[in-house]
Amino acid sequence: MARASHVVVFLVFSNLAIAMGATLPLLDPYVGKCKSSCEEELNLSLYLHQVVSGAAHNQEVILSPGFANSFGVMAVNDWTMHNTTDSTASIIARAKGMHIQATQSQANGEAWFLPFSMVFEDSSFGGSTLQVMGTISGANGEWAIVGGTGKLSMARGTIKFTKVQPESNPNTENYRKIDIHAFYTPSPAVSIVTLLN
Repeated sequence: MARASHVVVFLVFSNLAIAMGATLPLLDPYVGKCKSSCEEELNLSLYLHQVVSGAAHNQEVILSPGFANSFGVMAVNDWTMHNTTDSTASIIARAKGMHIQATQSQANGEAWFLPFSMVFEDSSFGGSTLQVMGTISGANGEWAIVGGTGKLSMARGTIKFTKVQPESNPNTENYRKIDIHAFYTPSPAVSIVTLLN
């Protein structure tokens, strides 16, 4: 008469043999690996429209501690971005974030530190974002792209900007031409491969 331990061993090995002979779905060995180049490149020029005050303002001061050189002033922003300096043109993206005056000494001028999410509204990248950080301390400068989401996932790169002054309201309204150069990794499509015997 067979012992219980022999029956258990027989059942384990017979089930293993059946499982090994069955057709098993396996993940594609290239999913998550680059077949050639994972990254795609983005080169895009837009115009950032900042309206400091007035009926159509798109930023608001939320903290003004009263220090010299406006040090510590903080504002939230929802700046619009268009493909032209015409503010009535279609909105491609919005810069949603904040900017903080981070220089104490008047001798050093101003340096507005800004972290923001560039949220795309156009059909190409709608809902995707670029995460941006940097400073504004003059008419020209550069910001870092430190991340992205959606179609622009894991983005990295830079944004160079140049101030383009509008014809009217130079003290309350600004346009900056921004040149975006970034690399991003689109999400891979997951596929299942069935091995045949």
